[in-house]
Amino acid sequence: MTGEPDWSFVESIVSDLKRRLDSMGPVNLDAIEEYDELEERHSFLRGQHDDLVRSKTELMEVIERINEETQRRFAETFAKVRENFRDMFKELFGEKGQADLMLLDESDPLESGIEVIAKPPGKKLQSITLLSGGERSMTAVALLFSIYMIKPSPFCVLDELDAPLDESNINRFVKVLDR
Repeated sequence: MTGEPDWSFVESIVSDLKRRLDSMGPVNLDAIEEYDELEERHSFLRGQHDDLVRSKTELMEVIERINEETQRRFAETFAKVRENFRDMFKELFGEKGQADLMLLDESDPLESGIEVIAKPPGKKLQSITLLSGGERSMTAVALLFSIYMIKPSPFCVLDELDAPLDESNINRFVKVLDR
């Protein structure tokens, strides 16, 4: 070897490199600047995402505390109204009358319906829907007054409440109003 380069080999390498460079397509001279902008945007959005995740977690904790407090207060109030309802029903129907309030779904009291059960003297314990009009009215009055005993209202309008009531029920109703 004389130290002379093999020009055909060099030309083949240069040709190969040109072909590979051409296959890459044109060079985007703004790519670095675009990358920096996108990286900054990505960083901003990542921060926004992290803030939203933190906020969601905090909100879920607040909602949980509110639900617990609401369930506690509902349970306390329901127990008081239930006790008052039983007493008020007996006052309106006599000592032999029985009534109760029952949650339809005790596992989820805030979403549960409430069943009103009543047993006027001489009748079976049954749903309020099976009572006569007068019995339903008096049961509704017992429930309404049992709620007012917990949370009084400055006034209450009872329009034609006495219409389905017979004389003895009217007298008991008036007696309750007078106290």
